[in-house]
Amino acid sequence: MNRTDANALDWASVSWVAAERTPATLRAWALSARGTVLAKVESDEGPGATDDLATALDRLLPGRPADVPVLVSGAGQMPAPAVPCKPPLRDAAQAAQGLLRLPGVAQQKPVDLLEGEETRVAGFVALNPGFDGVLCLPGPRQTRWVHVSAGEIVSFRSFLTGALFAMLRDLEGLAGDWDEAAFLGAVDHAMGRPAGVAGDLATVLAELRLAGLDPAAASSRALGLLLGMELAAAKPYWLGQSVALVDEDHAARPWQAALAAQAVPVVLADGTRLALEGLKAAYKGT
Repeated sequence: MNRTDANALDWASVSWVAAERTPATLRAWALSARGTVLAKVESDEGPGATDDLATALDRLLPGRPADVPVLVSGAGQMPAPAVPCKPPLRDAAQAAQGLLRLPGVAQQKPVDLLEGEETRVAGFVALNPGFDGVLCLPGPRQTRWVHVSAGEIVSFRSFLTGALFAMLRDLEGLAGDWDEAAFLGAVDHAMGRPAGVAGDLATVLAELRLAGLDPAAASSRALGLLLGMELAAAKPYWLGQSVALVDEDHAARPWQAALAAQAVPVVLADGTRLALEGLKAAYKGT
């Protein structure tokens, strides 16, 4: 659905609104008291588009009454100093404004931060209460590897794979279709020699300019080198573990292919659905 659908929404039947802000998207679900989705709307107003969350939500949800609260994850709230699986809730000042921001989750050693992904983890646990293993959450900037046991986040690790690839793509003009063979070859190479990835990336760019390397192969090799380096470092998270790969719009395809090449069985989970389920779980705790 789009913004037009929100214009026609009967707000009298809406009990509350669940919302998630990702680096690229702001999406919201209007929910009944029973948790039924009455409408879903979204825009491209992620944090990079505007820092004014309240204004962005007003545009996304025109006519929302002041007494219909909005519970938002990934909104840049300061993190909680613990790692529970259910995200901590808002404070009284936020509640009074009807805009309830879920804080992220902080980790002390190594220092790390979840900024909305913890809500998706909570949604996965709500749907799979007996799960003991690892969730991999690829994103446009960072990949999060999260170890879950007994319904709690045990530890997590973030990798700037997406941000590094985006920088190479923008600065060097990497483009082209997916070349899985080139990608998997680069993943294997980087996992065996992660210390040489910076030099291997320079070789890819030189071959693109000087040796007529196919753009699809160049792009896929660059991503494969970065992802292979990530997998080498994240090995304690996936080796011998049950792994759930959180996907959205097929963005997790490279991770799925790379893990399959390592004979790691994974289950795919819909990231948008997990976000909604995690928000529902958090709302029940208010």
